[in-house]
Amino acid sequence: MEEAHNGFNIKSSLVSCCKNFHLVDKLFSISLDNATANTSAMQFLKEDPSIKLVLEEYGLRKKVIALDTPTRWNSTYKLLHDAIAYRDVLTDMYNESRATDGQFITNDHWSLAKIVHDVLETFDNATHIFSYVYEPNIHMVILECIKIICTIKQTSLANPGAPVKRLLDNMKVKWCAYFTEFPPIYAIAAILDPGVKLKGLTNLLTFYYQQLDVQFDVPYYVNNCKRILERLCEDYGAVIQPQPVGSSMGTSRFGILGPILKKSRPDGSGSSSSSSSSSSSSNIGIGEYLTYQFETEENFHIIQWWKNHSSKFPVLARIAKDILANPASTIASESAFSAGRRVLDEKRSRLSFESIEMCVLYASQDKNHEDGVRNGVGVVLDERLSQEIIETYCKSEWEGDC
Repeated sequence: MEEAHNGFNIKSSLVSCCKNFHLVDKLFSISLDNATANTSAMQFLKEDPSIKLVLEEYGLRKKVIALDTPTRWNSTYKLLHDAIAYRDVLTDMYNESRATDGQFITNDHWSLAKIVHDVLETFDNATHIFSYVYEPNIHMVILECIKIICTIKQTSLANPGAPVKRLLDNMKVKWCAYFTEFPPIYAIAAILDPGVKLKGLTNLLTFYYQQLDVQFDVPYYVNNCKRILERLCEDYGAVIQPQPVGSSMGTSRFGILGPILKKSRPDGSGSSSSSSSSSSSSNIGIGEYLTYQFETEENFHIIQWWKNHSSKFPVLARIAKDILANPASTIASESAFSAGRRVLDEKRSRLSFESIEMCVLYASQDKNHEDGVRNGVGVVLDERLSQEIIETYCKSEWEGDC
């Protein structure tokens, strides 16, 4: 440009260039630095009737579409989520560019993308719950895995066509490589949820392996987890003095439980049986806990629940405190290391240790808060055993048993 580099002249030069190369009706986006003249030029450009911005024509805002990573299902979900929102503009631009060879994007392609998107959405939601570090989440792992495998199976049954079925079969094989058998800590954490306990865990795992079409000895696995919990009670009981037992009751959190967990309710009025007593005070605690029908609060919080019942079950309360403190996955810790690498690079290599720690912690806290609000993690943690999973996945399977 020979003229002064002001906003109007930059706009005029850009319009002239677009007209010379026949790009007036093909502009998708314009990348600029933060110079004031460039900002002014964009304002003039928006007012120029000769320029037609594609996104504005479709009533869409500028968006940086996420890139796909072959080894991460979450990245595929984010790519599809962004692409589906810009379906019309992407279809028109791609089809126009491939007019010579006739390889067009059709509605069938977008229908397939929507199916994959809906399957991966459940997986993405579970990943955000597992990576959330400000609430206990280890007791939710088995339940969220049930949601994922049920979504995969139901989608496969609803779409028996070759492309979708082949894709979902491959996902199922990959899933079985990691989640055929859960580490005992996940099952013990579920047992320590008063809305699940031993029989509820048995029913959930039985349903899980039915959906997975895998033969698995659920009673043996659950009994093994129970023995581990009993040994923990003995070890903890040796150093914890039992406190006077008090009673605590609350309003119902679950209301009418769904078919799966309903089967885990003991017969009778729910009062504790005196037959669970034994010579060990820790065994008395676990026996009474497993047989008693608790009426938990509507706004249930598992840590607060164990705090309120610590006088009744002092040993189990201490175990629950230690077990539930474990994160459901290593996502948060791995992200912390990745964040540190992004903060300290070759252009910022002289930050003090205190400054690095402050930057990482601030970014981590802000990101986890946004993820929790965006995905409703707080709500999910409170109501993860609501009728959503029962009505969505399990009602037809267990209807005859209720």
